[in-house]
Amino acid sequence: MEIKRFLMILWKWRWLFSGTLITLFVSTAIFTYAQIPVYETDVRLIVSPSSIFMTDLNNLRSAVTALSAPVVANTYAEISQSPNVIEKAWKQLSIDPKSGYVVNSTVLQETTILIINVSGPNPEIVQKLAAAVADETLKYIEGLITVYDLALLDPASLPGSPTSPNYYFNLVLGFA
Repeated sequence: MEIKRFLMILWKWRWLFSGTLITLFVSTAIFTYAQIPVYETDVRLIVSPSSIFMTDLNNLRSAVTALSAPVVANTYAEISQSPNVIEKAWKQLSIDPKSGYVVNSTVLQETTILIINVSGPNPEIVQKLAAAVADETLKYIEGLITVYDLALLDPASLPGSPTSPNYYFNLVLGFA
């Protein structure tokens, strides 16, 4: 009985209901398509014991044991997202630093794989900046005397589509 009554009220006010629905859908579409798209790419680096300092088995064993703790990989991740390294990466590209570009670094859990994530509004600059940050990180770490090496595992790829906004999700959500 209550559903029938609800449907009758809905039918009586159908023009108001449809106008509101159309207004919400159009405003959601305008808001979504007015946003600047954001592209992301990743560079993967791997931390491993350096072969230069591993002349005997005891050194190798202690280096591998120390590497099982996340301290070394996390330190390298912090180096890669330091303002000094990012500034040098922008200089390497011969581009003035632009706003809207974000560099984040993380270490995959239970591994020694470092992921440098770069996001921003231009896919070509995102890819080039990610490669430059990885390059500057490698240069910085080469200057340190460590028993660990950092090597490129996977280079940055050119992002094909933006990660945000999610046009279809926003439109469905606006319709709902």
